[in-house]
Amino acid sequence: MLCALPFVSAPCADAAVVDKIVVVVNSEIITQREIDVTLAPVYEQYKTMYKGAELIKKLEEAREDIIKQLIEDRLILSEAKKANIDVEDKEIDARMADIRNRAGGEVELEKMLGQQNLTVNELRARYKEKIMIRKLIDRKVGAKIIITPLEVKTYYNDHKDQFLQPEEIDLRQILIKPQNQLGGQEDALKRMREISGRIKEGGDFSGLAREYSEGPNPGDGGSMGYIKKGDLMPQVEDIVFSLKDGESSGIIQSSLGYHIFKVEGRRLRRTKDLPEVRQEIEEFLYREKANLRLRGWIDSLSKNAYIEFK
Repeated sequence: MLCALPFVSAPCADAAVVDKIVVVVNSEIITQREIDVTLAPVYEQYKTMYKGAELIKKLEEAREDIIKQLIEDRLILSEAKKANIDVEDKEIDARMADIRNRAGGEVELEKMLGQQNLTVNELRARYKEKIMIRKLIDRKVGAKIIITPLEVKTYYNDHKDQFLQPEEIDLRQILIKPQNQLGGQEDALKRMREISGRIKEGGDFSGLAREYSEGPNPGDGGSMGYIKKGDLMPQVEDIVFSLKDGESSGIIQSSLGYHIFKVEGRRLRRTKDLPEVRQEIEEFLYREKANLRLRGWIDSLSKNAYIEFK
């Protein structure tokens, strides 16, 4: 995706700081240091995945991608400056506050910046550029995209298989864990048998879950919400999906302990209606059109730009 101007990230500790110009794009420049800082988190990830010649090859490919990305950013930034795109201090402040929180506070942020030989003002400048780029993209691309109801309906009719909703059951659980009982396995099974007996006598499952369950959401009567096949342990799944609505299982043992489940209701396998997925489709079509229009716009900027590799 475009416009990924460098965020603060862990640097490559062995990389020397070199601040030479690598590419000139119109009146904008891309420096070696900027490439290194952007490449640093990729290096940290790749060195855990690749070794030797393969690592070198992967890093070179990543470097080429980063340079291409930065060139595209500079093309748009150049246009944003021509268009006098305005960025208020409060917009940059909001970005800085976010990165400060993610870094763990002001001290940690300054430490990270120091490792990259960056200053707070330099980081603010980068965020200003990033905001300018995003605003111009919104103006040139986003604002011109229209998704019609006919497009949405056509996509839905042509891709109904994407909107299949599998069968789901609304499930509750009571769980007793042996490690929480003084007598371990024996006491856990004894307690679960007592609970099972009370359920068979018409006891309220939700109330018993609130009183005894050591599983998720005891305060909500052991509710697990709607569960589809594949969400549960295999030894549990076949049993609970065979239960009728309102029916409780017997005692089931698993690696967690002893369970009793109750099916409150179910949703049968079906294709979701268009109103349910309209927003999802609109967002997908918007992204497709935006990417296509953005790609075309950047290509046109590139054809008319001055780009020189130093």
